[in-house]
Amino acid sequence: MTQVSAAIYARISSDDGSALGVARQIEDCQKLAREKGWIVAETFTDNDVSASTTKVRPEYQRMLEALRSGQVNGLVVWDIDRLTRTPRELEDVITLADSHGVALASVGGEVDLSTPQGRLTARLKGSVARHEVEQSSRRLKRKFLERAEAGKPHGKVAYGYAREPLYDDAGHVVGTRDVIHAEQAGVIREATRRVLDRESVRSIVTDLNARGIATPRGNKWDGAMLRQVLLRERNAGRRVHRGEVIGRGDWEPLLDEGTFDRMVALLTDPARRTARGNENVHLLSGIARCGLCDGLMRVVSRKTNGTKTQPAAYNCRSCFRIRRKQADVDELVETVILRRLAMPDGPDLLGGDPQILREAVDEAEALDARLNLAADQYADGMLTAEQLGRITAKIRPRLEKAKARARAAAPTPELRRFAGADAAKAWDAADVTIKRALIGLLVSVTVLPTGSGGGFAPESVRIEWKAR
Repeated sequence: MTQVSAAIYARISSDDGSALGVARQIEDCQKLAREKGWIVAETFTDNDVSASTTKVRPEYQRMLEALRSGQVNGLVVWDIDRLTRTPRELEDVITLADSHGVALASVGGEVDLSTPQGRLTARLKGSVARHEVEQSSRRLKRKFLERAEAGKPHGKVAYGYAREPLYDDAGHVVGTRDVIHAEQAGVIREATRRVLDRESVRSIVTDLNARGIATPRGNKWDGAMLRQVLLRERNAGRRVHRGEVIGRGDWEPLLDEGTFDRMVALLTDPARRTARGNENVHLLSGIARCGLCDGLMRVVSRKTNGTKTQPAAYNCRSCFRIRRKQADVDELVETVILRRLAMPDGPDLLGGDPQILREAVDEAEALDARLNLAADQYADGMLTAEQLGRITAKIRPRLEKAKARARAAAPTPELRRFAGADAAKAWDAADVTIKRALIGLLVSVTVLPTGSGGGFAPESVRIEWKAR
């Protein structure tokens, strides 16, 4: 009789960190192997890994390779559902057992994959396990939906919040709630304010890292991570389920909805960009354009005889034919902008899109009216509760999106300090990235060709106000 050199495979879907579940499985499998006179050659363990998902099980794959290579010719499992919960995988194991003569022993009941009856038993066990998985999935989905509709959080606690237990009168833990984490919330609020001030994400990231402020995982920030944290709907107190906002969360929001929507509008604006390399240290690099070829201007410095440096100047980086002293152009553009912002209607220039705002408000009012009409028709008996529910489910998401567009298109209060009597003071205190963003928001600048000689002529720089 051929000696069976067996592998033990143990798996548990959810582990509390003690690994006791798989330890008990391995102990029972070792006992069964001894009873059958099999020699245990290797033990494979997938701890805290589900067999019903598409997630790769590393030890399961190693176990299959050991069977294919002939390293082992027997397999001991606690039960078929520990091995697999999908009929497709079970068929792979049956085929492997057929072609390589693998003997299978199960603590939960003998299964001989070499006989039709044994394969039928295995398939029945696999089908029952799959049914249990689907039923469990259905119950979990329903539970998750109920929690979402109740505004309860799901998953790991989000950056900006801390999770604390809830107790009943007897002191027993009956649940949890998410409360604001003061330090992390401060980071989100500060970054949001700086985005609304038109500061670049790269600049904010650099500053956070320089101050030693860590990401949710304790690492350094990068642009993608900061955007991901800032764009979370839960920051505005919104509950998301399956990618859609379905209502309010039962936690305190970090940001009011208007602030959040304006920040999202800025971060997701395709036109938002920063200058390449270190060009963002100059006021108009990558913003001002050449009056000959429409190329972008950059700042260059020239040396004469290897010692004397000429003043920095804007030069077209496409045709190289237009050159203008940087200080003169910067001073002109800043003067024109600040004089305009100091006018009585200066605040109207800083944020908001009247046309989009008007369209979004009109759409929101129309959708709200339709909801009210449906509610009246239900009250009058013209609609059933099911019909009202279907109408509400279709209209409400559109209504929320229209309201969000209206909030994003509203005037931006964060920029109001750059208008009015204190405009120059706010401008002088602002970072160059903020100044660049404001210039890009308000005007287009073109450096025009001039004749040779003479001093700086203001008319050689065309400043055109963008329609607001």
